[in-house]
Amino acid sequence: MRTSHKRFFWIVIACFGATLLPILALNLILVSNSLDSRGNTLQASNWQQATGGIVSAPSVLDNNRFKSLRLRDRLPEINTVVFGASTSFAIEQSMFPAPLHIYNFSKNGIGLGTIIGEAEYLTEHADNVKWLVIPLDWSIGFVYQNDTPPATNLSIDPPQSGGQQASWLQKIRDSLSYPRIAGLFKLLQNIFAAEHRYAAFRQIFLQPASDEYLCPDGTRAKDFDIQSRGNCRGFRADGSWTYSGMERVGDARRLIMLATASNSKYPQNLLKTRGVPNPLYLQRLAAVAHRAEKRGGAAIFFMPPLLSGMEAEFMQHPEWSVYLAQTKQMLLDWARQENLVLLDAGQSEQFGCTSNEFTDEHHATQSCYQKIFSAFWQNDGRSNALLNRTLQQTTAK
Repeated sequence: MRTSHKRFFWIVIACFGATLLPILALNLILVSNSLDSRGNTLQASNWQQATGGIVSAPSVLDNNRFKSLRLRDRLPEINTVVFGASTSFAIEQSMFPAPLHIYNFSKNGIGLGTIIGEAEYLTEHADNVKWLVIPLDWSIGFVYQNDTPPATNLSIDPPQSGGQQASWLQKIRDSLSYPRIAGLFKLLQNIFAAEHRYAAFRQIFLQPASDEYLCPDGTRAKDFDIQSRGNCRGFRADGSWTYSGMERVGDARRLIMLATASNSKYPQNLLKTRGVPNPLYLQRLAAVAHRAEKRGGAAIFFMPPLLSGMEAEFMQHPEWSVYLAQTKQMLLDWARQENLVLLDAGQSEQFGCTSNEFTDEHHATQSCYQKIFSAFWQNDGRSNALLNRTLQQTTAK
């Protein structure tokens, strides 16, 4: 029996060595590139600065350092900064009149408190930044958060996500997790399906980034993230996200029904404060806006577009409508009292947006935002008056 047990033990070890060890080794390479990506992030920023091309940053869900590097490079040539989380990703230069030169500084996973700290820093330390574009999201709970806006210094690199470098044990656990293994097999399938297999393997496992390539419109692109290489998906030079190759909403009615269910994150956000926005946030945002006006610019506050028909459904709900109406009325009263610009794009269908211009309930793509800003610049008298003043100042120089 001992001999058979030993034989079984060594068979198990051999099977492990033949299967999991190669998986572990390959995934460790990928994990190391994504978790310890600061060097690659600097390369990505430098490449975009030199070429103006599209970049997928090393870590799609942690792009804080990449955006900070890019903002510092772009500051001398811009006068407008777009803030926000991923709901602002689609906002691009073509949506603004000629005097306004933007950088879209929106990043995954940040809240309104962080945005306030960033806006305060720029209005105090970047004299050429005159226009601020700031989202007031109710659906993802931005306006109901209660943390104190932190003091921010955008002249230095932000701390690494997680605070510390990942340990080897953390990397091994991550490498052997199901999502990582499933992702690896998908990458291997792509390699075997590629016309030049060695080149595909080299770009994924042996290089910090893909080779440079051209998108259909002729724009140069380089992928420092391994999840969607060759898709032209990433950040443009103006900071906007391309959404290239991402699926659009098919069954909008189903998503809306799920969104209005009591266990959905959207009504849960409304319930946090029963629809009352954080008064400290509004006070700090008004102060930021007034500082921008003294420079000859303005702050444009906007409620981001939601999937066509979704907000209208909330406004008809017997409970959620009360809290959402409270939010909107308080924001409207605040904007009126402070003489601020507020664009409510929540009911995106009123601007002509359709469900296939969304990737989910609260992420609108460029074509929807284009319609919204086009209507805004045509119809908002106060923003046009401020814009004309900026144009006159620019012409005078």
